[in-house]
Amino acid sequence: MDQLADFEPLEYYEDHLKGALEKNAEEYFDALVKRAGIDPVKNRETVGRYNKEAAEAEEAGKKLGSFKTLKVFLIVLAVIAFLAAAVLIFVYASEGASWVLLFCGILSALLGIGLIVLLLTVIKKKLKEREARHKKELEDANAVLKEAYSEMAPLNALFTWGMTRELVLKTMPDLTLDEQLDVKRLDLLERKYGYAPEDDQSVSTVFLLSGTAEGSPFLFERRFRRTMGTKTYSGSIVIHWTSTETDSKGRTRTVHHSQTLTATVTKPAPYYGFETRLIYANEGAPALSFTRRPQHSEQLTEKEREKKVKKGAKELKERTEDAISDGKRFTELANTEFEVLFGALDRNNEVEYRLMFTPLAQQNMLDILTSKSGYGDDFYFFKQGMLNVICSEHAQNWLVDTDPARYRSYDLEAAKASFVSYNAGYFKSMYFDLAPVLAVPLYRMQQPEEFIYRDVYDVNYTGGEAEVLANRFSPAVFAPVNAKTQTVLKAVPVRKEGLTDSIAVTAHAFDTVEQVDYVSVFGGDGRYHAVPVPWTEYIPVERTSEMALKRVGGTREQYEGRKSGALADFIRRFGGDGGSAFSDGLVAFPLAGGSLDEETDRELSALFDLKEAAQAGAALYTGIAAVEAAADELDRAEHRARAEKEPETPAPAEEAAEPAPAEPAPETPAEGGEQESAAEGTESEKSNQEDK
Repeated sequence: MDQLADFEPLEYYEDHLKGALEKNAEEYFDALVKRAGIDPVKNRETVGRYNKEAAEAEEAGKKLGSFKTLKVFLIVLAVIAFLAAAVLIFVYASEGASWVLLFCGILSALLGIGLIVLLLTVIKKKLKEREARHKKELEDANAVLKEAYSEMAPLNALFTWGMTRELVLKTMPDLTLDEQLDVKRLDLLERKYGYAPEDDQSVSTVFLLSGTAEGSPFLFERRFRRTMGTKTYSGSIVIHWTSTETDSKGRTRTVHHSQTLTATVTKPAPYYGFETRLIYANEGAPALSFTRRPQHSEQLTEKEREKKVKKGAKELKERTEDAISDGKRFTELANTEFEVLFGALDRNNEVEYRLMFTPLAQQNMLDILTSKSGYGDDFYFFKQGMLNVICSEHAQNWLVDTDPARYRSYDLEAAKASFVSYNAGYFKSMYFDLAPVLAVPLYRMQQPEEFIYRDVYDVNYTGGEAEVLANRFSPAVFAPVNAKTQTVLKAVPVRKEGLTDSIAVTAHAFDTVEQVDYVSVFGGDGRYHAVPVPWTEYIPVERTSEMALKRVGGTREQYEGRKSGALADFIRRFGGDGGSAFSDGLVAFPLAGGSLDEETDRELSALFDLKEAAQAGAALYTGIAAVEAAADELDRAEHRARAEKEPETPAPAEEAAEPAPAEPAPETPAEGGEQESAAEGTESEKSNQEDK
């Protein structure tokens, strides 16, 4: 990324990133094609033959369908002819009508017989021929399709979940992307920047993507949220009554009336949906807070925008005057267009607001808000101290699941188009969530201060990553027995055994009970009637289960090759069905029975060939006591070695009574041991740096 102070994020995307991503995606795809040994010319010819065969099969299907329609029509016509013949002959015989009826009846019967003969001979033969032709055309088309898939099989096998990550990092190398949100990154966000993970029991994390942009940490979250609202139910009854009326001649008559009475009731009901947001942490303007909401300025014409700014200028002037009279601090910026369109009027610190939004930052933000090349003014921007939250409308439709199945095809050109299109869309959505913070020069020039991490963490993994894994299981795995609605999962790491964490997964849902309220409604008969209104009562239910979570690294493709067999047998020991989930190098499985211990952790490591990595990790994570014990053992070994080398001389009595103080064991051996373990772990991590 351009490091100059005049960096313009919109121009940078249009002039560089957009084309670079597409170019990188095309080159990446072409390299896969070359590696797979696919012949583009041959595949194009095969796809052409398939398209021709498929078109012929479709045409044969249409002709077959038309002939089947004709068959049905003739059957219906024959039935009508026989019915008409029967009616005409019956009328002639019973009423002695004209012989014309008899003649028409006989003709109708002959027509019916002729149609039956036609159906059983010509139509049946032709239908059979067309069915055979259609079947043959389908078989020919499917044979060519199978051939095309066979040609593409080597390429389809090379598509992985991690390709999108590689393309993003190649296109924008100033970004870093974590394999998962680990405890250190979360510790940094919490203790330094004030981030607080969502502890709301009605919210569950389904996707996380963390990393840094020019050194400042960010976190994309997709959350499944339950909100309580209301639902209106209606019911109705029909009432009847009679009245007596007198006409103009003095005669009375009884009149029957009816009326539909309708009633409604409003009751609480849960609603579910997804929310995606970006959390960006930066030390710039640390005392400033504000909010802004989308106004879709990109949809306005220049004239409409000028009118809006002019109207907003009057409101700004009034706001400034009110602030002065109330003793508050609000001073509008000279750039009225920015003030109106950005609209962060609830800011709490005028000095830091001006430091953050310099003239360049204002212009950058206006470009983003008014341009249609990105997504325009579609984002909320909340700043609270050092945390910036961007929640855009386009991100709610962001396809975060990088499933390579979307590229697998029999058609090389179609696969390439899908590959480039998806990855370009993924990057565009991600970039334009970052663009509002990249538009601020203060943020881009602010270098994060050093952060001292804790020596020991109580757990290996974060609750957010645990929820992502829990949400990858079928809902029935954790759902309460009587759940009738969708389930919100909250996951909390409770303890660690080696490098495996035990996770408490609490599922929140609702049971439902059908109820009826009776609402009194006044009817046209002059009386009140009880109108029944059926409604649904939602009763909260929950269930807490246990789940194991461990980092095994590798790619999803490698995991898919291991998840059956020995791993499934291992998981069944804990009362499960052998099912497990994988995401971001983490594997999870339910603990329906049995419990975790360090031996279990070692067994699981062995299943993924992580024995050495697990031992290295244990040296780093078992805490201060383990390090001290290792250092003591090194001291004793060193003393023994020295004792063997030194000549045996009798020590004076006073010295023998009190042992001579041992020389402090050098830090180097203990640290060296840790470095060696860390190096082993690094090698393991290097081999696992592929994506999800």
